[in-house]
Amino acid sequence: MEYALPVAPGPLTQFGRALAADTLKLRRTAALWLALGGGALPVLLNLLIFYFKGQFIVKAGDNPWPQYIGMSWQTASVLLLPMFLVLLSGLVVNLENRGGWRQLLAQPLSRGSVFSSKLLLLLGLNAVAQVMYVGLLLAAGVLLGWLKPDLGFQSHSISLPPVLRLLGHTYVATLGVLGIQYALALAFRGFVGPLAVGIAGIVSALTLLRWEHIDLVPYAAPTRVLGLLKGDAQLHVAAALSPAEWYSLGWFALAVLVGYALLLRRPVTD
Repeated sequence: MEYALPVAPGPLTQFGRALAADTLKLRRTAALWLALGGGALPVLLNLLIFYFKGQFIVKAGDNPWPQYIGMSWQTASVLLLPMFLVLLSGLVVNLENRGGWRQLLAQPLSRGSVFSSKLLLLLGLNAVAQVMYVGLLLAAGVLLGWLKPDLGFQSHSISLPPVLRLLGHTYVATLGVLGIQYALALAFRGFVGPLAVGIAGIVSALTLLRWEHIDLVPYAAPTRVLGLLKGDAQLHVAAALSPAEWYSLGWFALAVLVGYALLLRRPVTD
């Protein structure tokens, strides 16, 4: 009697299983809470600044929204957003680095499905965090209109399309950092290594902000996007991608290839 060998699940089935497993694992990490609440700190800081010092920042009768959005975005983009990406990628991958790779790679899942599942999860969490940040930022502006009516938030409106364009630019600018940190998390066997490299990258970007080729530095891309933000009476954001965003996309593509190669070379016994 002949017995048929079990048929391996298709690529989409393998990817779906890997993604479902990674999503469940989020409950065992702080990554989900970091994505949901990470944007609250810069919003809270600027809420307090405008509440206590807003009369010195906004001229009487001016629309406070453009200045409020610009200051808040600068607070988030310069340091907090890159640091968020470093922590997020490390937390998502570190669960496997603590002994889960051996069990995971022994499953009937291709390395491609494992890699793409974690990558998609990181991309999704990054998007959730930034959308949450924008929602909290706008809500805090409305709250300032109630608490400090003399600032004029309730007397002026904010156009959503420029804010959404700025959100899109910022998301693209973060892809390079996210890809690099994901590859680093796969290269190291612990959380400290990627964290140290990430902090070094952030510090280097802040130090080199006046360098003529700063657009090449992926950790500076979220800050460079601020150059697209213009307007005093109304918010204006350029639609075309900046050079820093194009380089960010290039870094992301390169990091994805390197990260996938690293996972392919990882032995099952790790």
